[in-house]
Amino acid sequence: MAWWLARDYSYAGPGFDWLDADAVEEKRGLVGSGLSLSRPLSEKNVPKAARYRKAYPKPPAVDIFFVDSATAVTSRFKALVEEFEPGLHLFAPIELQYHDGSVMPGEYYFFNCNVDVDCVITDNKPEWFKWARDRWVPALATIQKLTPLEISFSKPQIEGRQLWTGGPLGWNQLFVSDAFCKALRKGRFRAVDIRRECHEVDRAWIAEEHMGPLLDKWKNYVANDRNVEVGYI
Repeated sequence: MAWWLARDYSYAGPGFDWLDADAVEEKRGLVGSGLSLSRPLSEKNVPKAARYRKAYPKPPAVDIFFVDSATAVTSRFKALVEEFEPGLHLFAPIELQYHDGSVMPGEYYFFNCNVDVDCVITDNKPEWFKWARDRWVPALATIQKLTPLEISFSKPQIEGRQLWTGGPLGWNQLFVSDAFCKALRKGRFRAVDIRRECHEVDRAWIAEEHMGPLLDKWKNYVANDRNVEVGYI
């Protein structure tokens, strides 16, 4: 059993903007539709500070929030992830400031899951692919909490993993093991939506069986070492 973690859109959260975003060494986007990007990142991609947009009310203390739509977390969330997979994922320290420029107390990090693996089972069913803005996109780009579409993963691809993204078909969504999800629930972490249970299927993942109309783009993506600047879904 695995779980899909998503943004809690019922919680607006504090609004922050990056400071000196143009000063980063590598200008790769930090914003995705989910809690992570479907690709590894380094600290070179992340600005060092962000400022709250409004003077009042001051931002509440939550464990997962957004800086210009990028995912940021507290040290408490970082500690939980490190307990399960130490040193594997990106936690880039960031300084958060109030509207007046004074520094907020606490430790905060930009978070990205740095394990991305092709694992989503679609059997090339048409409901897994949507035509949007003159191109095909995976259904997870538009799927909502109550949709009947069942999500399954190739068990050999994810076995032993605790946090991962699902390659291009996963569309920047974060998936976690049952053990991690139980710890997340026990810790009562705020502002994260445990969106739904996902199934593990004892099948190998074969691109020709699951990428559907995105197969050629996936092949180009893989041929270029999964470099999003060269080609992505």
